[in-house]
Amino acid sequence: MTTRKTSARETAYVEMRRRILTLELRGAQKIDEGALVASIGLSRTPVREALHRLTAEGLVEADARGGYRVASISLRQCRELIEAQHVLVRAVTQLLVERIGDEGLERLSEAVRAVERAAADRDVAAVTRTNAELHILETELTRNSYLLAMAERVYTNLQRLAFLSFGGDQGGAARLGDIDEHYDKVHDDHWEYIDALKQRDRERAEEVAVRHVKLFQARLTRYLSEADGAGLDFSSLAADAQVG
Repeated sequence: MTTRKTSARETAYVEMRRRILTLELRGAQKIDEGALVASIGLSRTPVREALHRLTAEGLVEADARGGYRVASISLRQCRELIEAQHVLVRAVTQLLVERIGDEGLERLSEAVRAVERAAADRDVAAVTRTNAELHILETELTRNSYLLAMAERVYTNLQRLAFLSFGGDQGGAARLGDIDEHYDKVHDDHWEYIDALKQRDRERAEEVAVRHVKLFQARLTRYLSEADGAGLDFSSLAADAQVG
């Protein structure tokens, strides 16, 4: 495959993925391939190849009437994502405490700084992207390819939920009125986690990792129940995931 073909396919994939994760393309929305081809400025082949790749990631699905549509996220899937995240952070922490070295710690520190820069710029899309990249990097540093595949799928799908709960669909306007406080807690958790890894303190690192999941879980639950969920019961999503 030529470099030009590879570049076209990657360009289509990156742009379509961005539109889905920032809700320019909404869940369950029918994908108009012709409109995508015209707006991205590429031929139909790389766009279709990108659709196949996004389908494998769970962001796009085949439409029963033909073509593709953006995958929606149900309440059950929200719950499953949070449960998977609880399981994932425990496994990742156990391996990181044993395996991470100075170079890995520095890479994590730079990834945390990237999240902080995005938050300071009030760029919700960048916050959700850099935060996902940070947690995927944590998993990459375990040197376990199976956990990495799981992390890429989990954190990719969580990005859409984070974008909503952080007010990305409102042009970055504060959602639920406490975004700065939330970001402060996020940053504190990130740095404390790195410190616990440096100290090889598995118990403290796991405690921070689980607390971090619960922080997002609580915000997501508030968003679902207060912002868009009038009359629906999301109480079970707020319950702690039952994992050992």
